Amino acid sequence: MKGNVYMKKSRIMLFIVLAIACLSILLFVLIYSNEESADGEEKVETLIDDFEAVSEINVLANENVTITKKNEEWVLENVDQELDSEKLSSFFTAMKEMSGESVEVEKKNVNLDFPKVTVSFSNNNGQVQRISIGQMHEKKDQYYVEHREKQEIYLVDRNAIETIPLKPEDLLNNKILSISSKDVNEIEIDNGTEHIVVSNESPYSEKEALAHVSGWYMHEPYHGIYSISFSKMQEMILGVDALEKVEKVSAGKDYGMEHSDFTVRFSSDNETETLRIGEPAADNQYYVSIEGQEDVYTLPTELLNPYSHPSFDMIDQFVHIVAFEAVASLTIETNDTEATFTMDHITNAEEEVETTVFRNDYQLDTEAFRDNYKQLVGLTFDQKYEGEELEDAAEITINYEIEEEQENNFHQISFTSVSEDYYAIEKNENHRIDFVIEKEKVKQAVNSMLHNNAE
Repeated sequence: MKGNVYMKKSRIMLFIVLAIACLSILLFVLIYSNEESADGEEKVETLIDDFEAVSEINVLANENVTITKKNEEWVLENVDQELDSEKLSSFFTAMKEMSGESVEVEKKNVNLDFPKVTVSFSNNNGQVQRISIGQMHEKKDQYYVEHREKQEIYLVDRNAIETIPLKPEDLLNNKILSISSKDVNEIEIDNGTEHIVVSNESPYSEKEALAHVSGWYMHEPYHGIYSISFSKMQEMILGVDALEKVEKVSAGKDYGMEHSDFTVRFSSDNETETLRIGEPAADNQYYVSIEGQEDVYTLPTELLNPYSHPSFDMIDQFVHIVAFEAVASLTIETNDTEATFTMDHITNAEEEVETTVFRNDYQLDTEAFRDNYKQLVGLTFDQKYEGEELEDAAEITINYEIEEEQENNFHQISFTSVSEDYYAIEKNENHRIDFVIEKEKVKQAVNSMLHNNAE
């Protein structure tokens, strides 16, 4: 009896000891894993402490750049030319917010044993912080940067590092034009081959212009006015502020300015500036000047590319594009058929437009009609028309009625055969032809409208 009691007590003690041992092991594993995960966390640190107190910045590279704060204004030492406030602001913001992850790496393995670029930040109390720039990380999105005083190496975003001015010119206002992109409302290009005029003045009503994404129009060289493609217009507008000179060249030569056949005129409500492009210069550059000024500069050729496209490549090339919700009625006439489609547009409580489509009072499937309509208004012309004035009657005519608050607008698009493969496109019976389009494209779009939307 006593033996059984003793055995039971021994088993209980054994279970208790085993339980304590298991808990101890589990606790040790948890603590160790937490420490390990904490050690493995990437800690992001701000590199430059108290940036607001910095009063002098020195960049030591192939050329030295020294910026000092005097009377609350930053001055570029030994340079009289105007600073570019945007470039300076971008540099300061990048340095103030510059942060990175500390990494364990040998200096010599990341070009920090003999760095080519070092930036020092000093305050009025004589405190100095220095960073040296090493090589780019293999992923091409960061640089290795050493903070000399902290004796740490960090991985820092390349966008911040690449704002560092490596020569004084990097902080100067090198813009050739005084006019700003946000103020430009007309650009006139004369490239010796074409005279092109683009403007944000729209010849269309607000509803008609809904489908014209760029909001800019080509007024010359064609008879009609055409919407500029968004990408090409964005290039031209952004290009205004990007026109920065490489250097000013010595006087005494013409550099092709007197007989220049390539000019770009930029206009706003208050001013006009004309850029004259002269002869090619070395290193893929051109000589340029501002009309009325004597100074001549060099400019990278790539900055002139937005203004060097043929007019045909600048426009959207749509025959006539109108937003579906803007059309009140659409009539298609061919040699065999005439069909009129009417649209009722109602704005619901969610501010969404609901449309009902009819063909001769017969209601159609709106979504099926919309798909066919997209094919019709998505038609693009193929090339310029070089022929004479047309005398033959149109084979296909499309009439758009645009719904307006006061009085509806009407547009007629006519397709007249000029060859076995092409139609000439005429708008509103003005007898002026700019472009031709492949017959097959037009016939497919028209047949889809007529036969897929039958009563």
